[in-house]
Amino acid sequence: MAGDSANSPDTGEPEMLEEEVLACAFGEWYERFRSVTFKSEVISLPEDFVKYLLADGIKVKADDDCASESSWGSAANDKQDRDGASSSSSSSDGDDVTEADFPELEEQISASISRLGGAVLPKLNWSAPKDATWLQPRLKCISAKEVITILKASDFIAHDLCHSFDHCGVSRTRPDSFTLVLRKWRDLYTCNEFRCFVSDGELFAISQRDTSNYYEHLGEQGESEALRREICCFFEEHLQGVFPLRRYAFDVYIGAAPQRKTRLVDFSPWGPTTDPCLFDWPELNERASARRQQQGSSSDEEPPEFRVVREEAERQAKAERYSQLPLELAQLSAGEGLEDLIRKADRLLEQKGQGSG
Repeated sequence: MAGDSANSPDTGEPEMLEEEVLACAFGEWYERFRSVTFKSEVISLPEDFVKYLLADGIKVKADDDCASESSWGSAANDKQDRDGASSSSSSSDGDDVTEADFPELEEQISASISRLGGAVLPKLNWSAPKDATWLQPRLKCISAKEVITILKASDFIAHDLCHSFDHCGVSRTRPDSFTLVLRKWRDLYTCNEFRCFVSDGELFAISQRDTSNYYEHLGEQGESEALRREICCFFEEHLQGVFPLRRYAFDVYIGAAPQRKTRLVDFSPWGPTTDPCLFDWPELNERASARRQQQGSSSDEEPPEFRVVREEAERQAKAERYSQLPLELAQLSAGEGLEDLIRKADRLLEQKGQGSG
């Protein structure tokens, strides 16, 4: 059952359950919690588009004001540009994919972007393309072309497409269908986002979400206690007994004091595909088991443990920095906009073609 917390015999990590993974897909929970999360729209993806995302190379149909089309080896493949990347690519099942040309989907995306204020953050059922910042420094997209290109460039998106149930002990590798989620763009401070862990329906652990940075104010006693209190109140008022799972992780964003308005960001399944942040999964599983054994005792229930990076030496590298990246693109200057990087990639491909001649 969903409340069980058995360990994998090889790793000590908790086994994942298929129904838990499915319950954390954005489209499964958004309507129920839309009043306490950021405004978003969900678009069903045609299977042809899923095949396009899995095909080698990035090739997006040029806009009317863009003189050339662009294509290069996908970050979801071999970390290197592939020979002939500017020609037609082939999907895994052998169907030729020449370029991203999905007019109906592009119209839906453009309409959603307009309704959401002109800028969005895209994601699929579970993951956002955070590892694609080599292509675009921020995930802020203002056009359908940008949305499609950044999805295509991401390993995290490829994981959703092919490895959704890798740790569940089932034969299926993906859900029956995929959705594109467009979230209204907001400039948020990463120091205000926290990942929270629930087992047996009880919140018992909270971690700073951005573990790659040290924020001095988070370590202050008064601040940490206030944040823990806000998160606990939010959980008890909006999530406890409402979200259908007994074990899961959820992310929240807490606004500035004094209001400290709290917003739900996402749900994640209990298990190794979810970043445990400043904890680790064997530890979380052991803590959950110990807490379960203590239920019903006369002792007062302990508040959730609240962990933050307390000094520079405790900072952790971002997982997305280890994602695959085309080798030659990594040598291009960072911080460029999408169109600048596309033009540089075009010139690089031209030079390669001349050199091979």
